[in-house]
Amino acid sequence: MIETPEQVHNLLDKETFIVGNVDDEIHQTHRKAAFYALFGDLLFIVLPLVVISIVDVSIGKSLFAIIQSPELSFGSAVLFGQTIIKVVSGFAHTKPTGAEQPVFIIALIIVFGLVPSLVVLALLLSISPIPNGLLLAQAGIFALGVITFFFFGVDGHALSLRYRGRQLDRLAVVPPSK
Repeated sequence: MIETPEQVHNLLDKETFIVGNVDDEIHQTHRKAAFYALFGDLLFIVLPLVVISIVDVSIGKSLFAIIQSPELSFGSAVLFGQTIIKVVSGFAHTKPTGAEQPVFIIALIIVFGLVPSLVVLALLLSISPIPNGLLLAQAGIFALGVITFFFFGVDGHALSLRYRGRQLDRLAVVPPSK
């Protein structure tokens, strides 16, 4: 168990942000809770896509007509944005000594996830007819968004759960001594 500020500081170096070096029961419990939280987030992110698919099927379109809809790219952008929020939240709660790893991860998510999903969204809204390659790119970026959301989001959310109590304790108002 971590008791002193020195023990917390020793655990929170730049190598421990995403992977962490503590594999205890509490950490596993936080990872499990984070997985369920992220799965719930994902369900609400894909809910509009499910509704669109139901409407498409009810009017005679294919179940896979959603791939031709720009809403899939919008969902990808939301996934990448939520992943960034989870990573930043984990970083803010752990306060590692070096910010290089979280900054690098956020840059990767923006450059290879968020920006491409928004470019594909803009192209889908402006090009007619839509090339098949663009539709495949949209589906691939959405799949990448789901994978990225779980890969980085679980650890970021778990870290924010793990260290949230310490942050709240640190901010608590202590009554003056007599």
